[in-house]
Amino acid sequence: MKKFVLFVLLLSCTLLPLNASVYKGQKYFKKKCLSCHGKALVFVTEKSYEEWTKYLDVNGDVIYDLHKNNKEAASSMKYFNSEKYRKSIGHFRDFFLEYANDTGNIPACE
Repeated sequence: MKKFVLFVLLLSCTLLPLNASVYKGQKYFKKKCLSCHGKALVFVTEKSYEEWTKYLDVNGDVIYDLHKNNKEAASSMKYFNSEKYRKSIGHFRDFFLEYANDTGNIPACE
């Protein structure tokens, strides 16, 4: 019985950061991307899981390059050149992949 309780406790502790990451991705989207890309629900569901996987590579270089080469995103480059962007790309990835259009998931709050 002790082993079972320990297993459940460890499992719950490891799953908590996964949920927090999706939540942080949504929070960062609202803070950094909402003004240009509009509502998260609309933007995130424009692409499939596979498409978002291609855009959100490990270092976030594809998204960086898309913004770097877009004149309308010039004001965002300070953020994209910062360490904050590199640290948050995993949260963006978790959020975008969680709510891609072929997952059937819908964010609870916009």
